[in-house]
Amino acid sequence: MSRIKGWITKLKNSMRLKQGRTVKTMFSWISIAALLGVASVVGTEASYIKLVTNETIVEAGNQFEIDVYASAHVPVNAVDVTLTFDPRDVEVVGVDRGQSVLTIWTEDPIIEKDKVILRGGTFRKGFLGEHRIATINLRAKQTGQSQFEAADIMLLAGDGQGTPVTVADSSESKVSLYIYDENTDPSNIEVNAKISVVTDIDGDGEVSLKDISSFMAAWSQGGKVYDFNGDGRMSFRDFSIILADFFRGS
Repeated sequence: MSRIKGWITKLKNSMRLKQGRTVKTMFSWISIAALLGVASVVGTEASYIKLVTNETIVEAGNQFEIDVYASAHVPVNAVDVTLTFDPRDVEVVGVDRGQSVLTIWTEDPIIEKDKVILRGGTFRKGFLGEHRIATINLRAKQTGQSQFEAADIMLLAGDGQGTPVTVADSSESKVSLYIYDENTDPSNIEVNAKISVVTDIDGDGEVSLKDISSFMAAWSQGGKVYDFNGDGRMSFRDFSIILADFFRGS
């Protein structure tokens, strides 16, 4: 058991180093400027839901947390988010609203077999920027890969008319987990945990300009389809997702 825990600690430290590493691949300045321009548009003209956890590799039986954040590019005063998961893999044991930006809850968080529903609003006209909605407390169950996702999102503007706010497709609205137990081969943990970043096309552990180049080639030439948002096709939304992952890692 101590051998497995040693592998887990080593892997987590390695993943943290890769997340902070600056991409060294060289492209033309024109290409980089164009990417920066598109990334700026993607980042400032849409709101999004983000899921955050420090425990992407979890031992079966242990508890862990996923924080749910909402980011608003215009004032938002009402939020309706449905989070989905596989109940065979994880169990929701509670929802913590202690640090939530929402001050009015239309109902207590709903915990169903395979989903959690969060609905509420604010007294004021709305919030801007990124704020925590809730913290989901979970317990890992079945070994293997699993995913926790914000599958249904509605944000409403605090304009007195309940205007729907544009919500961007983002890879940050999903959390990929790898659950292991004492019988898991340590070498399999490292191999399987690396597949959680879907935009890492070449599988080197980071999203780089090389991945973006592969995406663009597939988009223009056909043959391969890189569908990151799960809508069954390759579109500009998928492009915005891989761009967001690239600039986040850089």
